[in-house]
Amino acid sequence: MRLISVVSSLEEALEGADYVQESASEQLPLKRDLFVRLAEAAPAYCLFASSTSALLPDAIFGALPAANRCLIAHPANPPHVLPIVELVGGSATSQTTLDRAADLMASLGQDVVRVKRAAPGFVLNRLQAALVEEALALVASGIADPDDVDRTVRSGLGLRWAFAGPFETMDLNASGGFAAYAKTLGPALAASAPGGPESSNWNGEAPSMVVNHRRKLLDINEIPTRQQWLVGRLRALRALKEEKNGIPGQETS
Repeated sequence: MRLISVVSSLEEALEGADYVQESASEQLPLKRDLFVRLAEAAPAYCLFASSTSALLPDAIFGALPAANRCLIAHPANPPHVLPIVELVGGSATSQTTLDRAADLMASLGQDVVRVKRAAPGFVLNRLQAALVEEALALVASGIADPDDVDRTVRSGLGLRWAFAGPFETMDLNASGGFAAYAKTLGPALAASAPGGPESSNWNGEAPSMVVNHRRKLLDINEIPTRQQWLVGRLRALRALKEEKNGIPGQETS
């Protein structure tokens, strides 16, 4: 079955389309113009999504009459390997549009993140920016060499977070869950935050919000079982890395 067809015009490409993913370069005028053309040529039921990683939804399509059918569906590079996709609506994006896009992405095997409020960088790039900013600071201040920073991520944080993100990892690192972790280690983590404890979110409302959310996802009595599951997955992933790359620290790729 032929899954890809090459056409010579935008109008021909949009004929009968249910969903369009715009992946033009990060130039706001270009994207705005493209969305206008998409909305004019595509069927009235078609959804329009942008792959932008930096521009906000209302800036791209907020003025369009079809803005209720527009959203951002931001993948991560390389998109054919990493399954994450961030869905971000604009002020006029309908819930139906977000639900349809989420269902489509899930059917394609994507791991869907619904960003509750549009902000520069969304979720993935904001997390990446914070880590990279601190990585640069570690190098600039002479605390670590660049390769040792990379080593810390690929053999530490990256490996540890591959199956459980930072909040679930911390939740599983204490028998009392995230609440116990925050009480024991929160002050130390706040002290090592880039802005120091005075501005650290460890001293705000965020920890209690995480606790409430985690307990909805996992009963505290189920933590030991989940811990065993995570250890098994990490052992398997480490074995795979060592099999493919050789001795840790002497990777050939």
